[in-house]
Amino acid sequence: MKATLKFTAVLLLPLAFLCSSCEKLLDIPASKNQVESGTVFADSTTTNTALLGAYFTIGTVHSSMKFISLYADEYNTTSSALINLEYANGKLQSNNTNNNALWNNLYSVIYQANTILEGVEASAGLSPTAKKQFAGEAKFLRAFAYFYLANCYDDIPLILSTDVALNRSASQVSKSSVYIQIKRDLTESSAALTDSYQGAGRIRANKASSQALLARVHLYNKEWEDAINASSKVIANSVYQLTAVKAEDVFLAGSPEVIFQLWMVNGFLTDVAQLIPASPTTLPVFPLRDEFYSGFEAGDLRKNKWIGLASVTSSGQTRIYAYPAKYKNRIASTTKPEFVMALRLAEQYLIRAEAKAQLGQTGSASTDLNLIRARAGLDPINSNISQEGCLEAIAKERKAELFGEWGHRFLDLKRNEQLEAAMVPIKVNWKAGISAAFPIPNNEIIYNPNLKQNNGY
Repeated sequence: MKATLKFTAVLLLPLAFLCSSCEKLLDIPASKNQVESGTVFADSTTTNTALLGAYFTIGTVHSSMKFISLYADEYNTTSSALINLEYANGKLQSNNTNNNALWNNLYSVIYQANTILEGVEASAGLSPTAKKQFAGEAKFLRAFAYFYLANCYDDIPLILSTDVALNRSASQVSKSSVYIQIKRDLTESSAALTDSYQGAGRIRANKASSQALLARVHLYNKEWEDAINASSKVIANSVYQLTAVKAEDVFLAGSPEVIFQLWMVNGFLTDVAQLIPASPTTLPVFPLRDEFYSGFEAGDLRKNKWIGLASVTSSGQTRIYAYPAKYKNRIASTTKPEFVMALRLAEQYLIRAEAKAQLGQTGSASTDLNLIRARAGLDPINSNISQEGCLEAIAKERKAELFGEWGHRFLDLKRNEQLEAAMVPIKVNWKAGISAAFPIPNNEIIYNPNLKQNNGY
């Protein structure tokens, strides 16, 4: 993976705010294919800056997530750009630049994490406590990146070092093998990290971050008891509160529900301007699909607080477009800053509810689910609900609660083997057995002949 072979100091430039203790940005010298580890990992200050670079790269990954919502049944597009229409119509080309960016940025995070792990281990200037902290965060970030690579592309190269010769010829391994590494990284990360956050806010991984992602991984692997145990640890932590935050405030920086957020300069996400139109009469680029919008229950606060409406007149005809508005800031905001929500408490309740329902514990599952519904202003479901009904209610709640966030809807349909039924009626180019996995970027195939393209591309 050519994009992963360089650790670029440019990635660190947006992190000046996070490194407020430094008078100026650190100039990290890098050779052509490797970081000068002796310089970068000589002390906690320089190592910290390198780690923040990996967090920044994860932030760039989030910009790709709206395209996964477009690929699923959440968003539509009014754009005529072919790279967008490929997502909307259900068949990506192997040279799609948005898909390439997702792959490259995720592997960039992995390479940065590997660099940090190797540098920290070899450093003579870091204390054992500092080494433990940095390694724990790096393993969390690596696991986070691998989770999305494995679920979007299925079989992928598993890169665990900075060795250029090995990386440029790495073959794919099975998705199950990647999951083994993800669980190992998260288990070790959870053991290494504490409940405390480093620095201000909740913008760096802590123990709960690793536990929360591990709970999701267990759910995806149908390890129900493990999913319950991991999510329960997070839920039991009084730092995180669900009902203490109003629906409209969930995505603010530092909201009580935050487990892990990604810091954004000036308190706004740069791609929000692509989601929220400039005025109430401007055509949204990524409107919600009509059937998705109409699927919300009457009185659902999420429909009112997390979705905006634009009234657009064209050729004498006026049409109402619904658009995603979980994030509100199109420009800088210091009064109500917003950071990228990466992990939050509502998902943990949904994970635990689903795992409990799978084990037949529908009464306890409905209790978790009803906490989510109560915040949304909805009536509770009956605690005597059947297992099938409970699982259907949880799936419906996940759809309403997590829409537009980190590809949850697409990944839920995929793991539950419901993609074909949902996509074939609405995606003109959707191919059964093919479209569920994204294509490996063509330039990566050219660069590494050991990579095999996914079926049908």
